[in-house]
Amino acid sequence: MRLIAGLTAALAALLPTTPLAAAQQAPTVVLKPDSGKAGSGFTIAWAGFPACRIITFTWAGAALTSTSAAPPASGQVNTTVPADAKPGVHVVAGNCTSQKVTARANFTVISTPTTTRVPPTTTRVPPVTTRPEVTPTTTRPSTPVTVTKPSTTTTEPGTPVTTTTTPTSSTVDTTPPPTSTVPPSDGDLVLDRPTINPGDPLSAAGRGCTPNSPVTLTSKGVRVGTAVADADGAFVTPVEFTRAEPGRHTITASCGVVLTGAVDQVVTSSTGGQNGTLVVLVFFVLAGAAVIRFS
Repeated sequence: MRLIAGLTAALAALLPTTPLAAAQQAPTVVLKPDSGKAGSGFTIAWAGFPACRIITFTWAGAALTSTSAAPPASGQVNTTVPADAKPGVHVVAGNCTSQKVTARANFTVISTPTTTRVPPTTTRVPPVTTRPEVTPTTTRPSTPVTVTKPSTTTTEPGTPVTTTTTPTSSTVDTTPPPTSTVPPSDGDLVLDRPTINPGDPLSAAGRGCTPNSPVTLTSKGVRVGTAVADADGAFVTPVEFTRAEPGRHTITASCGVVLTGAVDQVVTSSTGGQNGTLVVLVFFVLAGAAVIRFS
């Protein structure tokens, strides 16, 4: 009887506590939101924790944030994803150390997309310049030659022969040398004539200079001309030699680049030697004619 009474009392003591144990909620941790970028904020909500003095929250095992002063069995707290968190799934845990209760939830760190700005590709099409073919035209007029026959005066035999001679006159060709009308190419220095006499005008044209740069023309170290290149790097300027020296003269134009050209300078001299020779020759011809006539 005593055994039966003891068992009945034990069962009566256990029966009131069984519904309470069954009704107790399991501890949970819920993350809102449960994904985001490193450094973003989220909320940790907990429930089912018994009365704890401190609930500690960890991110992948490292302390994240905590509540204190006997937190309630359920609640929520705001926190931030660590700035150095790597993309992937990380465990957020709520720990009640005094009651040895732990609940976990997963937070997914989303990688930040990398935006690469590709600069626009600009293709510059160089302008096409078509130079017309220019055929240099050289017009050299014919040189008229005027010849005056010497007059002859014949007297009777025994009378001294008087001979009057008139020097032969000729028209000297003063036509200037042909000029060049071919425009210069890039990197060329073109002179408007290949040969000049002292004092003849001479012009130089160049292309390929630095745009709007000053141009200095020299020959044998002496400046013979100046100019300023236009926006296309071209220029035209007169050339003046300070000395008359026969031979080839190389002209150099400095304008950011160096252009070269050459001209031949011809120095001529006029003497009366040919006219004197012609007078003597005509005298002997006339004298011979007189001898033959009177012989």
